[in-house]
Amino acid sequence: MKLLLVAIGVIGLGTAGEWPRFRGPNGSGVADGAALPAELGADKPFVWKTALMKGKSSPVVTSSRIFLTGHEGGKLFTIGLDRKTGKILWTREAPGAREEKRNALNDPAAPSAVSDGTNVYVFFAGFGLLSYTADGVERWRTAMGPFSNFHGMGASPVYADGKVFMIVDQDLEAHLLALDAATGKPVWKTMRPEAVHSFSTPVIYKNQIIVPGSYQMVGYEQATGKEVWRVRGMTYQVKSVPVVDGDILYFNGWAPGAEPAEKLIMPDFPEMLEKYDANKDGKLAKTEVPKPLMPGNWDMQDLDKDGVYSARDWEVYQNRRRANNFAMAMKLGGTGDVSQTHVMWKYEKSLPDVPSVLVYRNVMYMVRNGGILQTLDPATGEMKKQGRLPNALEEYYASPVAGDGKVYFISRMGNVTVLEAGANWGVRSSGTFDEEVFATPAIADGHMWVRTATALYDFAVR
Repeated sequence: MKLLLVAIGVIGLGTAGEWPRFRGPNGSGVADGAALPAELGADKPFVWKTALMKGKSSPVVTSSRIFLTGHEGGKLFTIGLDRKTGKILWTREAPGAREEKRNALNDPAAPSAVSDGTNVYVFFAGFGLLSYTADGVERWRTAMGPFSNFHGMGASPVYADGKVFMIVDQDLEAHLLALDAATGKPVWKTMRPEAVHSFSTPVIYKNQIIVPGSYQMVGYEQATGKEVWRVRGMTYQVKSVPVVDGDILYFNGWAPGAEPAEKLIMPDFPEMLEKYDANKDGKLAKTEVPKPLMPGNWDMQDLDKDGVYSARDWEVYQNRRRANNFAMAMKLGGTGDVSQTHVMWKYEKSLPDVPSVLVYRNVMYMVRNGGILQTLDPATGEMKKQGRLPNALEEYYASPVAGDGKVYFISRMGNVTVLEAGANWGVRSSGTFDEEVFATPAIADGHMWVRTATALYDFAVR
């Protein structure tokens, strides 16, 4: 496993002993190779604990540093800590802190950093992208936005092959951006006209960057941004990160209103205008849409916020009402529309909202709100076991991680469950941090770092 991680590191996905991006090496959530603690919690033995400012970004780890983002007093900060001691070595204020519309559960410092092993790259919806050296010297800044994401931006930047990739899935002018990691200058920009707001962070496969989004998953060439393949038929608002295991990709997409029982076939826009456009202005006002067809949240589909629905607004609403929630496995390596040829299986029951799937030792794990955990056979999608995690029956925002034969789950309220890995999973321990946890833990060299609402902990076997 260690040799594999070193090989992956050649293309910028992380080397052994590092956790260089959101959810670790290529977003897998897995770091095997050293003994890991069997218990986590505020009252469990830890190596060190460092108080932090507010923020919901997850820690990323290099051989000597831990990088986080935060906010305080209306200002945005990048934070560099010493990996060994937890000492905050530097904080750097972003040059701007524009206030952006966001969901109450979102945060000005929600996206996680990414590192190339030395330098760090961070994204703030209130400013854009910045890069610093390991010692906090600014390398470059690229202002971006303002953004038109209904719930606020949430995706994290990705590094590979000398480039920083940033997915900007928003309600107007969604796009994927590639910057030169050395200078911050744009290399290419690919528009995504079919996409609206989403929050998933891309992953890498060979020379491609794979981007989940509204209604489809797309693979682009890293060098040019040219589309290589796509899978259609997905849900309209994605949050979780894909997992690549060999040549197979696993993913879960769930959004409210896209359950099978909630689907609704909507009339096309010309038909709506013919029947209901009373003032004949070529748009639909709230007073013109009959109650059975009325959206539960009008503003979500009013992309330009002019108070009425245009053809595109209505099309987004149509697509949303016929979108599909499912977890899936697909074969990578195709070209064009591979929806019918490369999807191996789909699973539609009891799906997570935010947490990503975990594929570990030939078992796929999914945890949803209420502490409901399922294990699936990753080859077939067959459900192996379903049950509730003890003492942690609330919401889940942190994604599961694994290593040393253990699988770790942390609920929003900070309740921890450690499992013995396996399809017929068993609970090894429970613990609590007695405060909120939104960040996904980081793992490297037998250490696990957990960010809570007020602190960063380092746990290890002593």
